[in-house]
Amino acid sequence: MSYNRNSRRDFLRKLACVACTGGTAAMIPQLRMIGSALANTKALSGYKALVCIYLSGGNDAWNLVVPFDTARYNVYATARSGVYTVGGANPNPGGLGLTQPTGGQIAIQKIIDGNDASSTTNQYFMHPSAPELAKLFQQNHLALAINIGTLVKPIDKTAYNASASNRPPQLFSHSDQENLWHQANTNGSSVMGWGGLCGDKLQPNNPNQQLSSCISIAGANRFEVGMSTVPYQMSSGGLKQLSDVCNPSGCTGTSGQRDVALNQLLGDTYASDFPGEYAKVFQRGRDLYSLLNTGLAGTTIKTSFPANNSLASQLLMVAKMIKLSKASNFAQRQIYYVRTGGFDLHANMMSGAGNHGTLLTGLSQALNAFYASMGPTDVNAQNEVTAFTASEFARTLQSNGSGSDHGWGGVQMVLGGAVNGGKLYSDGGGLISGFPNQALNAPNNFSRGQMIPGIGVEQYGATLAQWMGVTVSDCNTIFPNLGAGNFGTHNNLGFV
Repeated sequence: MSYNRNSRRDFLRKLACVACTGGTAAMIPQLRMIGSALANTKALSGYKALVCIYLSGGNDAWNLVVPFDTARYNVYATARSGVYTVGGANPNPGGLGLTQPTGGQIAIQKIIDGNDASSTTNQYFMHPSAPELAKLFQQNHLALAINIGTLVKPIDKTAYNASASNRPPQLFSHSDQENLWHQANTNGSSVMGWGGLCGDKLQPNNPNQQLSSCISIAGANRFEVGMSTVPYQMSSGGLKQLSDVCNPSGCTGTSGQRDVALNQLLGDTYASDFPGEYAKVFQRGRDLYSLLNTGLAGTTIKTSFPANNSLASQLLMVAKMIKLSKASNFAQRQIYYVRTGGFDLHANMMSGAGNHGTLLTGLSQALNAFYASMGPTDVNAQNEVTAFTASEFARTLQSNGSGSDHGWGGVQMVLGGAVNGGKLYSDGGGLISGFPNQALNAPNNFSRGQMIPGIGVEQYGATLAQWMGVTVSDCNTIFPNLGAGNFGTHNNLGFV
């Protein structure tokens, strides 16, 4: 079997993105920009960053926010197979419904939708394990995107049943739906993500072209891969130095000898493309280590982040990188990726190790600390940084006896000083709008409460991309279902 040079180079480009994980990932930076043809020439001012927080496994979003009014709450509780009662007589131990807050808990959990003037329908409560998120909403720093998911175009149950072409491929599959979320399009053969494609447009504005506009604290991911953008990967512990080699060079002894030998290998000329390209990628990794290591080591965050919380550790590193990038004028636009898992709760949803409440506690505390760290006495970038959640799907409203199964549309959160918070965003301009009817087998869902989304991932992503400075025209290319007119003119949901 033979391979041409173009295919080998394409392989090497992709290898640089996916091959290294964990500690060694810090050595693999972005590849050289392959041209300016894809660049967005629009001049941008100031600094802005997006932070994608991926909730792996399919977050049970319909327990994140629940109707407070009696009529809709009763529909919710019935659909969830009853209400789970902790430590007491429970007529339905498999129930997944949350109890309505009472007494002092009402002030802590209750939220009012600022987009709805009717007191009959604008009252909700958030999960009792997420009091920090409820407070951020009450303070107008957090917005909720309601019933969002992968879509080819707006549909209802009739359109879903009419033709397979009306619905996304491989619904209810973790890997496939995660890819579609990262891509924000329903082309199953795509290998690039909307974050990376936005990076292609934004990178030319960054003062330092050595550092990728996309940075991952959670390893390789499709979300940040573009035509010319490859995410720079690092760990929550920071950068890793090569063992027993001077980095940067300049020491003596055995380490110095190894360093000399390594530099000779990297500087050699190779007849084959493979070692030559590998050497270039490896050297750029060393160069980025030299660029970032000293500054990152000297960057401190005053805000206290919760211990024993993987997501908090990742977000702490994001905070340090944002602070360093602003202080060193590395970038005007950056896109970060972090990840936390455990949400595939087919069992032990309401109790036991790793239950949903425990996961939401970790999420709520981590996001609260991150937002606080962006404040004026620390990073001073609350209005410049927007964090948003993503997850492959929500879960069935109906219980399977101990947990819930794979659903479709769910609820996502957007957090930041520039966010139009304290509101629910549930109108994608399609056939389904508003907070969905949670009765099983209602017109907007299926027999077990799998919600048909009213908002497409494309609309969600395009709203964030436009805030970053990506033009509407470029959004129509990055998000092809928008460009095809599948969602009409509803390409900005207005939450930021």
